[in-house]
Amino acid sequence: MYSAVIIDDEDDAIQVLAELLSNFTSFKLKITGTAKKLTDGIQLIKQLNPDIVFLDIDMPGKNGMEIYNYFSEPNFKIIFVTAYQQYAVEAVNHDAFGYLLKPVNFLDLQSLLQRAVKQLNKEQKQSELEDKLHAFYTANIEGKNIILDIESGFLVENTRNIEYCYANQAYCVVVLHTGKEITVSKPLKALQELLPESQFYRTHKSYLVNIFYIRKFAKGNESYVLLKNGTKIPVSTRTSSIISKEIKNMLID
Repeated sequence: MYSAVIIDDEDDAIQVLAELLSNFTSFKLKITGTAKKLTDGIQLIKQLNPDIVFLDIDMPGKNGMEIYNYFSEPNFKIIFVTAYQQYAVEAVNHDAFGYLLKPVNFLDLQSLLQRAVKQLNKEQKQSELEDKLHAFYTANIEGKNIILDIESGFLVENTRNIEYCYANQAYCVVVLHTGKEITVSKPLKALQELLPESQFYRTHKSYLVNIFYIRKFAKGNESYVLLKNGTKIPVSTRTSSIISKEIKNMLID
């Protein structure tokens, strides 16, 4: 059973939606919490990690759209619930999963939940497959467990499973050998300090590569290293003159 949080400043609106979700839809959701202010709702989301968040837009204090100031890449489905048609366009522009107009129509709710549950089931199966691949195809190299700070908490990952990392503005992205990408709440330089110097090499100001996944190095106008999975990682002009020697020394050590 999937879980949901409702954030709305009106008690009646929370009660009606909770009643519909609990008794009148074929998709049973466990309502794990409700809040009347966005700030309280943010704390609930961080604490309960729901699958779906039903969120009013027009609330006193902070507007519901401000949720993206706290979760730039939400790992839950946001369904806006609003009495104002004009907010629908804004919800779509924010890439929300969907929106409902008050008073909530049962058929609209049923249809939206059908899509949400279908998507959640698909994501769950994908996650289970990735976990199996993760366990089966772990690189046969030494590694150490590190903590990766993410928006919703942290993950523990072994460095042998990391193929490369790249900068993404103030954050960085860790790419595992399964292809899964993890957005880390640190700049690339800070992440580099956590990784073993004997395994990870800075090919470029924006890229950090696990040398055990490198297949070859190609030097030219646009130098790059080719990983075993076919991914090309750029090599800076300065680094291209020393990369061969430095990686050979790392492998020998």
